[in-house]
Amino acid sequence: MSKYHFSLEEVQHIAVATVALAFAFSLILNRDVVFGGNLFFQGYKLSYFTDALIAVGLAFTLHELAHKFVAQKKGLWAEFRAWPMGLLMAVGLAVITKGGFVFAAPGATMISNIRKSPFGFSSRSIDLKDMGIIGISGPVVNVILTAAFLPFAAMGFQLAIVTAQVNAWLAIFNMIPISLLDGAKVWQWSKSIWIGFFALCIGMFAITLMV
Repeated sequence: MSKYHFSLEEVQHIAVATVALAFAFSLILNRDVVFGGNLFFQGYKLSYFTDALIAVGLAFTLHELAHKFVAQKKGLWAEFRAWPMGLLMAVGLAVITKGGFVFAAPGATMISNIRKSPFGFSSRSIDLKDMGIIGISGPVVNVILTAAFLPFAAMGFQLAIVTAQVNAWLAIFNMIPISLLDGAKVWQWSKSIWIGFFALCIGMFAITLMV
């Protein structure tokens, strides 16, 4: 049996988190139109959501899959779970701030050192380096995707602009070194790697705002 596997519950949680985050980003990316009139959500278009859904579907899903596959490659159990409060904060803060901020952590890939074995269950240790590598893998994917879409964004393709900005924001937000976010794991593993990579994330995000 392959070490890479999904459960139905995990797929459902990823789908719910992706939709919630896409809606939040659709408000952020179109805040001048959505919150610019006298009526709440005046001018909101379905295309805002569909564009954000494509961008978030790529950025968020691949971010979480990177965590999952790296962890599973190391022999660990790993499945994504949506966080109800995170879902509420993602949408709620986007609305309350009128498109000024998106809380990009509607859930997380849960990791455990307990795994099934031919003899029942076994466990293996998880050191700071393992957790740091697992933690940075998601933002690394987002930085790569940002770089891949930037040339098309520079040519004026709207979906490419949205995708580059979403990926850049996911990278920089998740690298904040506070509990539950990827940045905390990387910081505990290697402060020099965190500093260098966080600077790269900031630079990539700044570039996406200029295209």
